[in-house]
Amino acid sequence: MEANQGSLTALLTAYARAYHAQHDTPKIFDDFLADPLFTEEERRFFGQNLAQSLQFFDPERAAACPDQATALAWYMRIQGGPVTLSRSRYTEDKLADAIKQGVEQYVILGAGMDTFALRQPTLREALQVFEIDHPATQAAKQARMAKLGWE
Repeated sequence: MEANQGSLTALLTAYARAYHAQHDTPKIFDDFLADPLFTEEERRFFGQNLAQSLQFFDPERAAACPDQATALAWYMRIQGGPVTLSRSRYTEDKLADAIKQGVEQYVILGAGMDTFALRQPTLREALQVFEIDHPATQAAKQARMAKLGWE
């Protein structure tokens, strides 16, 4: 990662959460705030490139896909979403249990474009949230949030 550029991994992870929230049922993890973090141009860029990467991960399935949307859906089901979504769901489920036991702080290492503090406004009063990441990634996230009018 270059010193003045945010993490591509942070964007890919947020894209996976956004795609799932927009397209999948049932929801494993509903990050309904991830999609607005992207411009339309970025959505097209990630969608096109991830759909094309299905060829690498599953060439036979890629050959059977009639269009980019179908290829992207398959890629997200087999490669782009499962680990990200299950990890996020597990973490936030365990955090809810920990809060019941009196935990008052939540540290998100490698926070990237995480939207926890925005999705869980009622917990901000009871829980101190710390997001730790590379300064360039944090700056990129803050710039996206400012553009959306989010604090």
